Amino acid sequence: MKNSFIREHLNRKNGFISVKELANSLLVSKKTIYRMIKDKKIISIKLGSYYAIKISSVKNLIQEVIV
Repeated sequence: MKNSFIREHLNRKNGFISVKELANSLLVSKKTIYRMIKDKKIISIKLGSYYAIKISSVKNLIQEVIV
């Protein structure tokens, strides 16, 4: 699968965000996001070499940090 196809079909309106988009939104490195995926702090699915991160898991993580 091509990353462009995946990005087009698994986007924010479907409840997913890319590693790059999340890193830019949180002002952290992509390496930090990959570490969070590895540590299971955020939920993602892997399609080939592309990770699609579930936005609801990011919201939950942010709520845990704020509270």
